[in-house]
Amino acid sequence: MAADSAAFVIDAATVAKWGFEEVGTPPALRLFDAWVEHRIHLMAPDTLVPELGSVCRRKARAGEVTPAHALAVHEALQRVLPPLVPTEDVAESALLLATRHDRPFAEAVHLALAIRESATYVTADERVLRLLAPTFGCVRHLADLALG
Repeated sequence: MAADSAAFVIDAATVAKWGFEEVGTPPALRLFDAWVEHRIHLMAPDTLVPELGSVCRRKARAGEVTPAHALAVHEALQRVLPPLVPTEDVAESALLLATRHDRPFAEAVHLALAIRESATYVTADERVLRLLAPTFGCVRHLADLALG
C-alpha cells in the first residue's frame, strides 16, 4: 500500500455485500478490489465479526438465504476481512461519542476508529448515514465513494 493511500473503516453492512448479491454489491466489490490491489487501506473494529454474524442470521431468518448459505458466506468473509482493530483500543473515545451523540456503542466504535485513523467511515446502512453524516464529515455512504 502506498503511504498516501486513502484509509477507510468499513462496517458489516458494507462487508456483507461482498458475499451476498444485493443492492449496493457493485460498489462494495469495487471497494474490495481497490483494497486487494493496494490502492486503499481498509480496517475495521473487531466488532465486525459478530455484527457480520448478525447480518447473516437476519438474512437466513428472513428466508433470503438458507442457514447453510449464511454460514458459508460468514466463513468465507472471515477469511478476507481487513485488519481488525481491538475494540479496547478505541473503547474510551467510542463510549464518549456514544453518550454525547446518543448512538449505539458498536456504531461509535467504528466512528472512533475512523476519527483516530483520519479515515473515512464507509457504511451501506442508510440509517447510520442519516444519523451520523450531518455531524461527522468522515461518514460516507458506500455508493458515494469514487475509487477510480
